[in-house]
Amino acid sequence: MNKNKFLGLVLAVFMGVMSASVWAEVVPAPVAPEQVTAPATTPVEHKAAAELNMKHAEYHKGLAKHHRSLDAVYQSNGQRILGDRHEAIAKHEDALAKEYEKTAAEHEKLANPK
Repeated sequence: MNKNKFLGLVLAVFMGVMSASVWAEVVPAPVAPEQVTAPATTPVEHKAAAELNMKHAEYHKGLAKHHRSLDAVYQSNGQRILGDRHEAIAKHEDALAKEYEKTAAEHEKLANPK
């Protein structure tokens, strides 16, 4: 292999590695669900509140996935600090999702009293 072909190959590999973040896929952020406007007092309202809280749980899971995809892009660009920040946000979004799931379960219990 002559010198020019070798340099061309090295340059092509280098450009491919440096532009990998262009090909990285960022998961789009989900659309926020409606907000709770009043406390639930009846079984029907508790059922609706349980469903709404599950929508919020799914929303926050989607945000966590979005922030993890941003983390991956920043990490691949060598921007570790920004990547780490997005991973930290993703962990908080996971925690919020779990709290919404717990809240939904409590509303579900009140919607179906025994």
